[in-house]
Amino acid sequence: MKKLGYTLLAATLMFGSAATLSAADYTIFIHGRSGSNHCGTGTSDYNNYWGNSKNINTSTTKYFIGYDGSTDPRTWGSCRAQSNINSVLNARCRGSNNCKVICHSAGCYAMEYFLDKASTNYNIDLVMASSSAAGGSELADLAFWASGNMDAALKTGPARSSYNHNDMKGVGIYAIAGYKGVWYASWRLPGSDDGAVSLHSTCGHRNRGSHSKCNQSRYSSHFIWNGSYNNNNRWSSSRQAYDMTHTGDGSRSINTATKYEWNDCKTRTINGFRCR
Repeated sequence: MKKLGYTLLAATLMFGSAATLSAADYTIFIHGRSGSNHCGTGTSDYNNYWGNSKNINTSTTKYFIGYDGSTDPRTWGSCRAQSNINSVLNARCRGSNNCKVICHSAGCYAMEYFLDKASTNYNIDLVMASSSAAGGSELADLAFWASGNMDAALKTGPARSSYNHNDMKGVGIYAIAGYKGVWYASWRLPGSDDGAVSLHSTCGHRNRGSHSKCNQSRYSSHFIWNGSYNNNNRWSSSRQAYDMTHTGDGSRSINTATKYEWNDCKTRTINGFRCR
């Protein structure tokens, strides 16, 4: 009997250690609107959507959720955002695994929609929402973009009414928003914007409209990132946003801020955890 007890103890320790060793941390990237098909899920940035923006300093495994960037981000099927998010989160963000998500533009829309509709809870520490289009864009309302399913989904009406923005299953959505857009788009976008989406969308404001800063009347599950990225005075404490434009991957890209904010997250505790 004693020998059997020792055997069971040894087996428990062995399998317990194996379970511990198998635990993994992932940083998952979800891209936004694109004229290219980035379909694929894995450690490769399919068709290089993220460019240099993916080069964050992390000890975690980087994982990419790719899909056809011209399709409605709320739909399921081959190369569709919801199917690929479901596949990756079920495989990488449950059990002993932990995830952090970095999304961009319509990718944040897709992620929020998935969380609201999901019947499963996932081990997701936070979502860093870079230039989120979760509230839609008035540029899509104008319909001067190339017509397509993604463009129709990005209209402000569908974006705000098709899911409950308050029900993120306990996952915090942290906004990284830009406030200084380009002149040829800003005439249509209300309030401050980053050239593609206004602060009402990027910052999780409860109401569509003209907002000059991020920290007012938000959906309850959305938070403003209290960032430290102030190179060349790009961070505005009064606006709680960045002097960044939406497009490109150069020094004025909103995604550049994500790399710096990741480093900031590594130096301080956010809701009991740090980026790694």
